[in-house]
Amino acid sequence: MIFMQILVFGLFKAAIYALIAAGFTLIFGVARVLNLGHGTFYMLGAYLTYVFITYACLNPFLSLGISTIIVGFIGVSMDYILIRPMRTMGAYVTVVTLAFALLSQYVIFAIFGSRARNIPDFVTGDVVFFDVNVANQRLFVLFLAIITIIAFGLFLKNTRFGKAIRAVAQNPDASQLMGVEPGKVYAITVGIAAGMAGLAGGAISPIWNVEPTMWLFPLIKAFSIVVLGGIGSLPGSIIGAVVLGFAETTTAFLISNYLQNMVSLFIIILV
Repeated sequence: MIFMQILVFGLFKAAIYALIAAGFTLIFGVARVLNLGHGTFYMLGAYLTYVFITYACLNPFLSLGISTIIVGFIGVSMDYILIRPMRTMGAYVTVVTLAFALLSQYVIFAIFGSRARNIPDFVTGDVVFFDVNVANQRLFVLFLAIITIIAFGLFLKNTRFGKAIRAVAQNPDASQLMGVEPGKVYAITVGIAAGMAGLAGGAISPIWNVEPTMWLFPLIKAFSIVVLGGIGSLPGSIIGAVVLGFAETTTAFLISNYLQNMVSLFIIILV
C-alpha cells in the first residue's frame, strides 16, 4: 500500500519538477545565465490562471493556455529589457533577475494581498490505483507534464529552431557564422522556459495554494535538480527531477512530511 502511494505521488512530483527544471537548465545551457527569476514565471502562471478563471469566467483549460502564452511573452520581454544589455556580466544578471522576482512578489502582494487563493479542479473526481485514491486533477497534471516534456524534446531535436538552440548552446560564434542570430535565440529560449514554468504553475494551482511567495519553492527545486543532473543538461534535469520527486515522497511517507523539503537542500550541499 505505502509502496504504491510512493510510486503514484512520486511520479506526480517528478513530472512537475521536470517541467520546472527543464526551462531553468535550458536558459543556463543556451544563454549561460543563472536566472533567479525563473520561479516568478511559475507564480505568474498560477495567478494569471486564477484571474482568468475567477474574474473573466473563462474555461479552465483556455485560461491555462492563455496564461502560458502571456508568461512566455513576459519571459521574452525580460530577456530584452533586463538581461540582454548586460548579458556577459554574470553577477549583474543574477542580481537583476532576483530583483525581478522580488519586485513581482510585492506587486502580486499589493494587488491580491497575502491570503492564499484557491482554484477549483480542472478535472473533478478521482480514480483508484491499487487501493490508492488519486485525484483526476493530479493525473491531468502528470499527463500534461509528460506530453510537454516529450514535445519539447522533439522540438529541440527535429525542428529548425530547435537545432538553432542547440547550435547556440554548443558554440554561439560558430552558429552566428552559419546564419543563426544568438540574440533572438536567447530571447525565445527564455520565453519557452518561462512558458513551461507558467504552465506548471497554472496546472498545479488547484492542488497547491496560490500565494505571493510561491516563486521561491520552484526555484530551490529547479536549482537542486540541475545541480544533481548537471547544469545545462536536459536529460540530466529529467533524471534529477525523478530522483528528487521520489526522494521527497519517500521521506514524507516513511520519515516525516515536514522533512521532505529538506531533501532538495541536502542534495545541493551534498553535490
